[in-house]
Amino acid sequence: MTSRFDRRFLLAALALVIPLVALAAWKLAHGRTAPALATTLADGRSGRLLFGSYTAAWSDLAAGTFRRAPVNLIGDLMLPERGGERVPAVILMHGSDGVTRHQYAVARSLQQMGLAVLVVDSFSTRGVENTIGDQNAVTPHSMLIDAYQALALLQTHPAIDASRIALEGWSKGGMVADWASRTRYKALLAGERPAFAAHVAFYPWCGEQHVPVRLTGAPLLYLIGERDDWTGTAPCIDYVERVRAAGFSVRLVIFPNAEHGFDFPGHFRRYLGSAESWARCNYVWGETHFRVVASGDELPWTEFGRYLERCTSRGVHVGSNAVARRDAARELREFLSDVLDLAKQG
Repeated sequence: MTSRFDRRFLLAALALVIPLVALAAWKLAHGRTAPALATTLADGRSGRLLFGSYTAAWSDLAAGTFRRAPVNLIGDLMLPERGGERVPAVILMHGSDGVTRHQYAVARSLQQMGLAVLVVDSFSTRGVENTIGDQNAVTPHSMLIDAYQALALLQTHPAIDASRIALEGWSKGGMVADWASRTRYKALLAGERPAFAAHVAFYPWCGEQHVPVRLTGAPLLYLIGERDDWTGTAPCIDYVERVRAAGFSVRLVIFPNAEHGFDFPGHFRRYLGSAESWARCNYVWGETHFRVVASGDELPWTEFGRYLERCTSRGVHVGSNAVARRDAARELREFLSDVLDLAKQG
């Protein structure tokens, strides 16, 4: 029989080995050696980075104990050609499918606009390929921390304007771009440092809302498909109305006949049977209760699990849409040019 000491020793050994195995798997998949951990970019470097973050659940954020599980993440920093002035930047957060060629294609187009771009990989060094079938494999709360850790790191770069860094995300990363605009998260994860200068969310799930609406004040852009059955359109329409009524700068663009993933290149439409749809989940957060938007019912948090069972379902569609892809790219360029004041880059 294994002794208590042996069991403790085994658990301690696994705690050391598992992160190393995950990092080794990432190296094998990417065919490169991971760089040294970066705690500052004061040396002006670009290219592949390794930076620190934390893995957390909602309860860890609520209790302020999210630093208990550190993790190192991979990012790719691309700098534009520049003169002597500092340039604005954009942090890109992927969706449930992980980093793809699409994020890098968008990064290159933004770089050509004169922006620095950091592509963040929240999955690989956590040993996760995707979260399509299990969204808790990497929580959006972990990715929210990742985004703010990336912001703090970019703000140390001598070529980047620390006050003009935007956050852009797709799907799950779009949720992060949305949530990062809320003052409760900014206060917890950034303190007195400058907040994100703008937020762009491609087809996020907007169903978790806080009232009253308290945001950092940075402009918001939501880009969603009319036929999105994964994250849905109704929750974002409802939330944007609240944001606008609260006096914040927000733009919502709904693309006709477009589904989740409409801006990805190519011509495809697929059914993902294992993916969990939250399109019908839309509730307002309270301290002791939550309110279901569709019905107005106020329920105690003890009923939350049962509510999720009723509002979620399995099976969603993803598909490209050439017209929506073109129009969304234009919306993105115009929005970032305006809110990051790219005219003065010239």
